[in-house]
Amino acid sequence: MISNLLKNLAQQQKEGIAKGYLKGIFASQRLHSLVPYSREDENIFFSSAIIFTLKELYPSIPNNLKPIVDDITEQVINCYPYFKNFKGGKTYNFFKTDPMDFFPNGKVMQHFNFFKLADDADDTVYIYLTDPKKKKHEWLKEKLIKHANGTLQWNFHKRTQYKNLRTYAVYFGKKMPIETDACVLTNILLWSSKNKLKVCKQDKDSISYLLRTVTSKDYVNYPYLISPCYPTTAQICYHYSRLIKTTDKHHLLSILRIILIDDIKTILKKPQSFIDEVFYHTSLLNLGIKPNRKLRYQLKDVLNNTNYFYTSIPLMIPKLWARKMQKYKISHFLGLRTRCDGYTTSLLLEYEILYKKITELALETNK
Repeated sequence: MISNLLKNLAQQQKEGIAKGYLKGIFASQRLHSLVPYSREDENIFFSSAIIFTLKELYPSIPNNLKPIVDDITEQVINCYPYFKNFKGGKTYNFFKTDPMDFFPNGKVMQHFNFFKLADDADDTVYIYLTDPKKKKHEWLKEKLIKHANGTLQWNFHKRTQYKNLRTYAVYFGKKMPIETDACVLTNILLWSSKNKLKVCKQDKDSISYLLRTVTSKDYVNYPYLISPCYPTTAQICYHYSRLIKTTDKHHLLSILRIILIDDIKTILKKPQSFIDEVFYHTSLLNLGIKPNRKLRYQLKDVLNNTNYFYTSIPLMIPKLWARKMQKYKISHFLGLRTRCDGYTTSLLLEYEILYKKITELALETNK
């Protein structure tokens, strides 16, 4: 299974070229769930997230398969300069900047400045986590602090318990509203921890934000408010568990482990979409818990039925009343979804490797 998934991933990377993507970029599409709308959507997010996952799994990948991982990784890293800040800075954009190509193949959004995205922390830290040539980690930390909540401006937020926290923001642009996203915070904190950067006020407040989202159960009841870029509880659990796993066991966030495990087990008592099951089961594995059953699937079926949040009008408006509209069915008409077969395959690969690892560990322990 692991070998087949990895070989499929390599093939999926090649398929992007035939669709006009840069060599190395995994193809993805933005689509609408209710109307016949689909556009090829060249971006660096999925490709950098995929090779971050591969990098984390690398020690557990069989030696004969590591050349496949090395080749996939090298091809993605070679594409990074095309997404670099268009003025030559050291941050990165979701979309290609050389040449500029926001919402590629679009008929409407690419023509309006309102939809143009500033460079963002999420794509930037993924690139700094995966490109061994990136050494300006202290510089990036200062950049993140300069654009954090309360430095240039305060966020419009949200709920009282988060409003005054000096959390890191999603975007670097001075004209962009301050956006705080729980999953993006986990990626920033993970990057900072891996590079042993000095802990500052923004780190502490970002950790407080994560803690409060769990203890208040906002991450279950209002995921779209506390994580507008990844507005599902399943994705939030996945990112939280990944951060807890990779930080020190005595880290403050480790106190969330028991709460997350209990909440996930409760959630899994009800029917979930398959991809949400993957997120939840992988979260348990990251937290050291073997799920009570093995997921069974056919890759082709999973790919045909899996997509993710892309954007929605309520979550693009920096007003709390607008954000709350996301809980109503009308939001389905006002939003776009995205799919990336490579990203979905990498999630399955991660699940399979972690499940195999915890199963082998349990067998060793019982001997």
